[in-house]
Amino acid sequence: GACGNTCNFRPEDKQNFTALLAEFRRQMDVVGQADGKHYELAIVAPAAETLVANLELKKIHRYVDFINLLTYDFHGGWEMTTNFHAPLLPSSADPSGKKLNAHTAVTLYLKGGVPAKKLDIGVPF
Repeated sequence: GACGNTCNFRPEDKQNFTALLAEFRRQMDVVGQADGKHYELAIVAPAAETLVANLELKKIHRYVDFINLLTYDFHGGWEMTTNFHAPLLPSSADPSGKKLNAHTAVTLYLKGGVPAKKLDIGVPF
């Protein structure tokens, strides 16, 4: 659910998202066959392990050309202490104790079966 809201999703939405991507890919391939082009499909995806668990990584990567990981906004003004906004690597100085960093996020996707060439990390500016 959005922002922790537990009343705006259904258990089957994990599979529904996979089906949605499959249908997008199918429709885009039909158009591409008609005009001789390949239309790229990309998604923006979470970096936190608890949210990644809501994706069927072994399936969805077949339908997309890229997965853009949200490897920023790990911490912010909504918390009582300051913390790293977009760490690349885990740090023992991270007071949250959470595994929120780009390296851990990329590792989750690789272990989930997503080819490295399909992964992009988001960098704040």
